[in-house]
Amino acid sequence: FQSIGIATGLPNMPGMQGLVMNPGFAFYFTAVVSLVTGTMFLMWLGEQITERGIGNGISIIIFAGIVAGLPPAIAHTIEQARQGDLHFLVLLLVAVLVFAVTFFVVFVERGQRRIVVNYAKRQQGRRVYAAQSTHLPLKVNMAGVIPAIFASSII
Repeated sequence: FQSIGIATGLPNMPGMQGLVMNPGFAFYFTAVVSLVTGTMFLMWLGEQITERGIGNGISIIIFAGIVAGLPPAIAHTIEQARQGDLHFLVLLLVAVLVFAVTFFVVFVERGQRRIVVNYAKRQQGRRVYAAQSTHLPLKVNMAGVIPAIFASSII
């Protein structure tokens, strides 16, 4: 349904007259099929990345998209600082804030709550096994890094 909304909205975007030359059935059909096919390909690619053991595939694809936008954003920020539109202290504050947020996200992501599990004494044949105690690690943030990735893309 999202691809239908995008295909419908493209010809009617304000300030973008002439973006779609002929908004007929062929355009809508081609746009919807292209968007759905591209999405399915990215989902397949993400699953392949996950299966091969490189990491969480979808997260890596989203992260790559965000990182691809960083160099132009940094260049734009440096250019604003050069022109005097952005004060040096503001730039320094933003850099410190980025490092602090990154540290906090890593800290929460690595955090875990250890639940103690006690096993009772057991007997197997003539052998008696002593009681054992271990722990069950539960992550503090069960959602993983996905919320942090989306938050960084919004910023």
